[in-house]
Amino acid sequence: MSTLKFKLFWLLFHMFSMGLAQGDSNLLLQYNRGPDLDAFYRKWNFDLHTHLVYGNMREDYTFRKISFSAGIYIQYKFSKTLALNSGVDYFNLSYQYNLAENQSFDQLTYISFPLTLRVFPSRKLHFEMGLLYNKIHSAQNTQIVDLKNLSNEYSSELFKNNFGWLFASQYNIWKRFDVSLQYRFLKKETDPLRDQKNNFDAILFGIHFFVLNPKIKPL
Repeated sequence: MSTLKFKLFWLLFHMFSMGLAQGDSNLLLQYNRGPDLDAFYRKWNFDLHTHLVYGNMREDYTFRKISFSAGIYIQYKFSKTLALNSGVDYFNLSYQYNLAENQSFDQLTYISFPLTLRVFPSRKLHFEMGLLYNKIHSAQNTQIVDLKNLSNEYSSELFKNNFGWLFASQYNIWKRFDVSLQYRFLKKETDPLRDQKNNFDAILFGIHFFVLNPKIKPL
């Protein structure tokens, strides 16, 4: 893991930990002061989003490239400061090889299922951490990789379904619109003799839209 990715990982993890502690402190403070007139929250909400994905295979012979993802999350709040989040992403990952005999690009597409915990230090900000399950949908290269069928599609035995982690921070900028910064990594054991590895990470920059307005008290 490079220094930049290491710092981003620990920054998001530290913010999540601080947010969890701050959220608990806020609840205790509100309890001690009496009723909080702003204590309402929506138990259920839906998060429609798209991300720019700056990802790579975690090897020193590939370069990061920009791709995209899009999906929907379902959020359930246990309290004003704590929520469980899940859903589905159409997640693309692109990178380029930097080998003497190979300067081609890979384009992988996963159907990604997160299960995360969200902590809300305030109404505008939350931190997030959790697991990912990534089901491979397609794996292509810009060159012919299947000589028998003259196809750009990799063999289904090469890239596998995998598990991973994500760490994120999300901020409300206007009404029901949020922006986010996320770091995720995916890993699965692969043949060490092959250039193609099931070992990736990505930085994601997102725009989110909540179907239900979280600032309006539900009826």
